[in-house]
Amino acid sequence: MKPIYALTLIMALCLLNCNSKTPKQDLTMEKQMIEEKNYPKTDNYPEADTNDSNMEEDFVRAANAYVKKELTALNAIITSRDWVVYNDINGRPIKRNRIAVVTTQIENRCFLQHMFFQQNADGSNYGETYVSDVYGWKEFDCSLKH
Repeated sequence: MKPIYALTLIMALCLLNCNSKTPKQDLTMEKQMIEEKNYPKTDNYPEADTNDSNMEEDFVRAANAYVKKELTALNAIITSRDWVVYNDINGRPIKRNRIAVVTTQIENRCFLQHMFFQQNADGSNYGETYVSDVYGWKEFDCSLKH
């Protein structure tokens, strides 16, 4: 096989793997992170204010793309009823955000984290969703999940 074809094949496989919608957990690293961080515990499991599977998937994708990600998000629970829109001095939308909780499970331990998700206005539409702010991970009893 010519070197250029081998390089093209490797790049294609990398792109397919990197663009996968399913988050990949590095369980060894995440178990070590859990032990080092000793996350606080909570007895509260959030209730969804709204259910939207496409938005939940988008929030999980954004959470896992977040630069300071510690654990791999597997699910999202939308805890704000609607987007909060911020306007400029002329009343034009400049951005909007929404709060959700992302959850993960590593073996028999469950964790959640509150996150602010934001989209910047792009003319008459909004751009890609990204994480604008986070609160630390908390451990919760897995039996609290519905």
